[in-house]
Amino acid sequence: MDDLAGGLKPIALLERVAAMEHPVTLAELAVGSDVPRPTLHRWLNALTAAGLLQRAPDGRRFELAPRASQLAFSILSNQPGAALRHGLLEKVVRTVGESCNLTVLHGTEVTYIDRVEAMWPLRITFQRGSRVPAHCSASGKLFLALMPPAKRDRMLRDLSYEGFTENTITDRDALLAELAAVRKQRYALDREEYLSGLVCLAVPVIQRIGRSPACIAALAMQAPVSRLSCDAMIEKLPALQDAAQAMSGTLE
Repeated sequence: MDDLAGGLKPIALLERVAAMEHPVTLAELAVGSDVPRPTLHRWLNALTAAGLLQRAPDGRRFELAPRASQLAFSILSNQPGAALRHGLLEKVVRTVGESCNLTVLHGTEVTYIDRVEAMWPLRITFQRGSRVPAHCSASGKLFLALMPPAKRDRMLRDLSYEGFTENTITDRDALLAELAAVRKQRYALDREEYLSGLVCLAVPVIQRIGRSPACIAALAMQAPVSRLSCDAMIEKLPALQDAAQAMSGTLE
């Protein structure tokens, strides 16, 4: 809580809550802080009123609210580093030879904040701002796998598990097993789970929030399975990871 004691005020409190792996109580936030509890409580209420925090179901703990994801979308889309990230996106598309996109999590969906198309006659086009359900997209599964366990449990309760293709994971236990594998390998695949004939590979773009790293965005590549199998796509994983690491550097 040194940042709070140093006077960074509500924004530091928001960052602290974001860095926690579970919904946090006022008492936890007060540990090690020189900021009086009434002040912390006032800041929590202000952030909640602003829609950036919300109370957990027990009413005692606080966690990020959906508007915080919208704020992340705006920051990633419009901050000075956005142009740098777009250049990195163009570069990785030239390297891997397939369309790539940058996404953020928004509720139970992922939102495309940037995309560069490869110049193939056969390609599936997505626009900036497009949304895809988290449970059947590579980026979405990556976000679900890497988020704090308590938040993941709540998200899994909110998912629709709608089947879009015969490969869509529509069972909670099956999705949990998939997320465990994603968490271990640090990448996710979409094996024709959202659109038949389309495969996707996603890796995390990490930002350090407080003392903890967080997956703030996902970098993904897409291709028709007729041109690129999942095994062939994984061969391009190092190039995608290098680009994601470079994008992380634009967030510092």
